[in-house]
Amino acid sequence: MFFNKKKPAKKAEIQLFDSITHLDDSVFDTERDTLIDRLPKVGIDGVLIAGITQDKWRFIRQLAALKKNVYSAIGLHPSFLAQHSKKNLHDLELAVGVKPLWAIGEIGLDYYESNVNRKAQIDLFSAQIQIAKAAKLPIILHVRKAHEDVLIYLKALNFQEGGIVHAFNGSLQQGMRYIEMGFKLSFGGAMTYPNAVRLRKLAEELPLDSIVLETNSPDMKPYNSKKAYNTPLQLFDVYNEFCKIRPESSSDIARITCQNSKTALRIN
Repeated sequence: MFFNKKKPAKKAEIQLFDSITHLDDSVFDTERDTLIDRLPKVGIDGVLIAGITQDKWRFIRQLAALKKNVYSAIGLHPSFLAQHSKKNLHDLELAVGVKPLWAIGEIGLDYYESNVNRKAQIDLFSAQIQIAKAAKLPIILHVRKAHEDVLIYLKALNFQEGGIVHAFNGSLQQGMRYIEMGFKLSFGGAMTYPNAVRLRKLAEELPLDSIVLETNSPDMKPYNSKKAYNTPLQLFDVYNEFCKIRPESSSDIARITCQNSKTALRIN
């Protein structure tokens, strides 16, 4: 008697890594498990879930513990100052001692709104840099209209653990300074828009071995996205647009950007 043996599922040829997501967001509650389980089948080799407020840290770490190829970062985002306290910083100091944890983030400075409390942001940012430095962990940087200040504080505090600059939108010169400090620069949905001329130029000119890709899902949807919100599946939209910009082969771009994410996060 002969039996038809089911062939093992073929691994997707292109393997990408989503360097910044927020899969802890409630918008994913009805599809999170199904979505995460689907990712490796379509060629998403890993995702990092970055925390922005303490109330989500435990859930993010649970997801990383339960789901293969899901990695965790926890931090206090500069845009949510009203939700942070000194106790949160103390709790972060304690939390980094519990492994595994791949990064501190998102942290940084956001001067987009003119009335923000810059001093409070800087104090919060500096404290988290010190925590990451002591724990020898990379950081995930959120920066808007504040690259010069971020670079100044990273240098002043002698931070040498590197990490990822999320949704990089600084100048070429600032990008190279981040790279010299050991950071990878991330590009996402904003780059896919036809009018994003300066951003696309940056994506073209920066060295490929310092670039990673992201969705920042559920936010930052790619151009022409039909879905109500962004998911890690849209990383292919970012990748395909990035391939149009770069001179390297699409296979090299996938391999190198994926490895860059793992290098930044110290994933073996």
